[in-house]
Amino acid sequence: MNTLIRLMKPTHSNGWALGAILLLASAVVAAPEVAPAPRSWEPAPTPRTVVRRPLPWSVTDTQEVVVFAPNRPVRILLNTQCEGKSIAEMWQSRLRNAYEYFDRDKDGFLNEKETQSIFSDMGVNVLLQNGFYQATPQDRPTLERLDSDRNGRVSFDEYLAYYLVSSANLVRPQPAVAENATGAAVTEALFKMLDANGDGKLTRDEVKAAEKLLVTKDADEDECLSQAELVPNIFNQGFGRQVRPVGGGFGPQQPVQAAQVVMTFDPKRVPGTLTQQVIKKYDKDGDFELTREEVGFDEATFVRLDADANGRLDGEELEAWRTGPADLEVVISHAPKAADCFAKLVTNREDANARGFVIKQVDAGRLIIRTGRQPIEFWAMSGNIGYQPGAMKTQYAYMFQQAAKGKDHVLEKDLTGPNAVQFQFLRTLFEGMDVNGDGKLTKVEFDAYFDLQDSFRNVSMAVTPAVQTPTLFQLLDENRDGRLSVRELRTAWERLLALEPNGDEVTKAAIMPSVSLRLTRAAERYLVTQQQFNNPGVNPNQVVVPQKGPMWFRKMDRNGDGDVSRSEFLGTKAEFEAIDGDKDSLISLEEAETYDKKLRPADEKKPDEKK
Repeated sequence: MNTLIRLMKPTHSNGWALGAILLLASAVVAAPEVAPAPRSWEPAPTPRTVVRRPLPWSVTDTQEVVVFAPNRPVRILLNTQCEGKSIAEMWQSRLRNAYEYFDRDKDGFLNEKETQSIFSDMGVNVLLQNGFYQATPQDRPTLERLDSDRNGRVSFDEYLAYYLVSSANLVRPQPAVAENATGAAVTEALFKMLDANGDGKLTRDEVKAAEKLLVTKDADEDECLSQAELVPNIFNQGFGRQVRPVGGGFGPQQPVQAAQVVMTFDPKRVPGTLTQQVIKKYDKDGDFELTREEVGFDEATFVRLDADANGRLDGEELEAWRTGPADLEVVISHAPKAADCFAKLVTNREDANARGFVIKQVDAGRLIIRTGRQPIEFWAMSGNIGYQPGAMKTQYAYMFQQAAKGKDHVLEKDLTGPNAVQFQFLRTLFEGMDVNGDGKLTKVEFDAYFDLQDSFRNVSMAVTPAVQTPTLFQLLDENRDGRLSVRELRTAWERLLALEPNGDEVTKAAIMPSVSLRLTRAAERYLVTQQQFNNPGVNPNQVVVPQKGPMWFRKMDRNGDGDVSRSEFLGTKAEFEAIDGDKDSLISLEEAETYDKKLRPADEKKPDEKK
């Protein structure tokens, strides 16, 4: 292998700029004859032998992520989940529920009529990716198509085997997100505001004074600073195509090449070309071998790979890194509620730290791993990016009411005729929704059908990667709500200093590209791209509703920044000071909860806790 790599003689590439390759690979999740060993983040099951037939399809719930950071290459095994369970497990559960729903006579099989009512494979695939189910005539389920053993009925195994297309697209890697054209202008404006003496450097004292500058830009008086308040014309159409720097430094916005994405079918089969790419990227002296200084591996990893102990890794030794255990393992799980999402390190944190990785758990759903100055972010996102559970049911409930005309049910004849064109969608689904087959579609039956659709929609995931240069605003916006709060401005220096760990000043040159991967519902992937990567700021008409803390705290936190200021607090000055334990003129979530517990008996629950 080493000889082959030498003969190929890759061109040497100089330069410190980030090159990132995200290798996304699908895992074959087939249920074996004996229950598999639990993954490292799962509790050990009760020992028992479980005999199962292999599943007829595989699910891409495990992926390889390889990042070419400036200091070293990093391989990460990324496990994606839904509600804390494997995607394959959740998918099979959804299919089981649907199978039982359409088994109208409850005999454990689907007969010819029942088979014709099930969701089509292509229709489910569209539902998973776009959030909308539409029966497709060319893919209409029939007994002849599903009944593989020709016994006149469809078993659950035969039913599972039908959903090949939709099963293959449950977790869909997305193209890398391009740079935001408005980013340079936002960074320039914020840097100029903070740089009091205009010397192109930010000091601790200048950043600490940022809170006092907020009032000069806070146009809507919400005690937060948005990007639109920094750059008022940022929402104008075409803004950012040509950025004119304020005071110099950035120049016209240049298009940035997106990260290259390569997919394989198995996380253990990362392409062999990766070894050549590592040598090409990190070989500084052109000898086609990598010293520890060149490749940047920690000592333990380098020694493990350096089989001949000559202090250099050749192509064959680097193959052991490509095919061996990943440097880190991460699990990221999506759930309908943001509070139930999580992204966490599976690898022992002490081991990761010993190998030079710095781990920061920002919150349950957001994990940041740093190698040198390179951040790699994993984020499970839900709850506030546009999707509302039951949206389709709500939309078509109005159609149901119109067709019912005051009755508690709809008849098929109510959906036909020259004046019922708007009801054609319900008419095509009538038989599938009429569970008891009495020719009447009740609201209960209507709701059950759309709830079943929603259960499918919720299990489809998308992994969206990005390699972007964050704006200075994004670096300070710790909770990523599109605004800078008073607390974020107060703690800004600590985050900025991480960019220049060996100095006491920060320049614009310290802002470097970051790598991020977001896990969302597939139907929300476009919203993620628009709102979380390229969104220049929050909608000024949007009302941010706090989700945590005592009810009085949530109601008083009118700007939704996670703190209650003196102007927001409705009580007396003495009451505010009694709650404000650290005397920083802000009541935090922790201070509110501490105070709330003091006011209540130990056995008394808050009204919102009794739900």
